[in-house]
Amino acid sequence: MMPQIVCLGALNLDLLYRVDNLAPFLEVWPALPPGGEMALSPPEESRLLSLLSRYGRSLGRRGGGQAANTAYALAQMGLNAAFLGRVGADADGAFLKESLAGVNLDYLVESGASGRAYILLDPAGKRTILAAPHTNDALTLADIPLEALAEAAFLYLTSFVGDGPLAVQMEIASRLGDALRITLDPGELYARRGHAALEGIIDHLDTLLVTEQEWELLGGQPQVHPLWAPPVVVIKRGARGARLLTPPRYLDFPVELVPRPVDILAAGDVFAAGYLAGRFSGLHLNLAVRLANRAAVVSLDGDGRENYPDAAFLEQQLDQLKMV
Repeated sequence: MMPQIVCLGALNLDLLYRVDNLAPFLEVWPALPPGGEMALSPPEESRLLSLLSRYGRSLGRRGGGQAANTAYALAQMGLNAAFLGRVGADADGAFLKESLAGVNLDYLVESGASGRAYILLDPAGKRTILAAPHTNDALTLADIPLEALAEAAFLYLTSFVGDGPLAVQMEIASRLGDALRITLDPGELYARRGHAALEGIIDHLDTLLVTEQEWELLGGQPQVHPLWAPPVVVIKRGARGARLLTPPRYLDFPVELVPRPVDILAAGDVFAAGYLAGRFSGLHLNLAVRLANRAAVVSLDGDGRENYPDAAFLEQQLDQLKMV
């Protein structure tokens, strides 16, 4: 039986590098801004590896991908979460599956080479991401167990590089939008397409989760809920917390406690997990956003996935928030 919360998106091996000078990389990819994100073709990936051998210092590897991070955070909080997508039939794929301990991987498709995300950390603290999708972009509707997925309550979608997987997500939204509460976190890759290119998903959404930059790229305004948007828009604002946009109004939810951040790389994905956990647990929409803020803050106090919130955190927060 399919778990109640399902996450579908790209699964990547995150390869972290310290890069003191981004100039050689920006010369090859002039359209890539520092702190931005772009996709790589196989020849471009080879070129990147050559540059990294000269100008980068490896900081290690870890499991990554927005949907995968969120699924893992949900599992850490004691919720039954599944990850749908593709992983390589290779050593990297084995590592990625191990990194998702506790997540239901019964429907994960193994084929080809695993996706990779090269994360370049510069002295200014920005993270520039170059993604080589590999097997992720081979996703087809045949990879999706539609009948089992229809048994779930929540579906969380994140971006892929290519048009094929986006078409699959649109088909899923069209077929199951009335049966599931669907949340989309478009990331920069989807947001750059603009809202019109995503209407096949947006028209079936319960919630759109975005950063301020992504909201602007989609065509949104900071304090306005547009006609094309789903009923709920949650804007992730980093250290300033989150903004909730609904047709009647907007509400801001500041961060309540801010530690000295150790790693902000996947804080937005943990925010998504906190939001989904709150909605699944029956919290009012406002309280689910507050829970999301608190979950993201907890994750900042550790490197990678080492300090994701756990089941005790969720139980404590639900007890507190349900008394509000």
